[in-house]
Amino acid sequence: MLEEPKSNPSSQSKEDEAGATRAWAERWLSQKRLAPYLAVCEGDVERALDLYEWNISLGQVLMRDIAHFEVALRNAYDRVMGERWRGAHWLLDDRSPVLCPIVRMSKNGNPRDVNLVNRRAVAQARRNAHDKDDPNQVVANLMLGFWAHLTDRSRERDLWIPYLNAAWPKGTNRNDLNNALAAINRVRNRVAHNERLFDPLMEALSPARADASIIRALWVLCPEAAERLYGDCDKTPVELFCGEHPAPANVRL
Repeated sequence: MLEEPKSNPSSQSKEDEAGATRAWAERWLSQKRLAPYLAVCEGDVERALDLYEWNISLGQVLMRDIAHFEVALRNAYDRVMGERWRGAHWLLDDRSPVLCPIVRMSKNGNPRDVNLVNRRAVAQARRNAHDKDDPNQVVANLMLGFWAHLTDRSRERDLWIPYLNAAWPKGTNRNDLNNALAAINRVRNRVAHNERLFDPLMEALSPARADASIIRALWVLCPEAAERLYGDCDKTPVELFCGEHPAPANVRL
């Protein structure tokens, strides 16, 4: 006797399966983290999970470029500081403009030492080094945020004008550069914490914009490295990734 053809799963079964998938997805990611993915995928949990994986892959592409840029930035700053600072290494000398107290007035009129955070960061980097007196190890242990904040307004006359401007082309606008570096650092932190990169709340958090800034800056800091990594391609790695791996939902970068 021939078996009767099996019927397709009922809509109720599909809903139950989707509900079960959503339950473990929320246990994995948390309800709050999953929510924006569900929102742009119209509640389709399978697409939302595909989008989450796509977002992680996008972050991997971006983090590669950030890693190349971070090394170039810190070595450029270390080089120009070493050429101009007289004394012990600029990260080990308490008289250094990166470490000595620089007092500025806060918005509420209170004095603050803008290098306090720097001193703490360097102290932590020295504690993390195998040899706390090896400047190469200290440089390598400092986070991107440390380097990005060296060009802020509070350090313009003490650090930018006499030292760090030499790492960039003549006439570089410090404020524009600082904004770009701050944005790259913020996007880097979002990648590191597995945050959503698409549909940024502000233009400064755009991963596409950050990647373009990274590549432009690397061409300035070390054009040979940029040539090796990117050649004459007119698209950034983020743009190439999105072209080869379209997002499973309508999102913007």
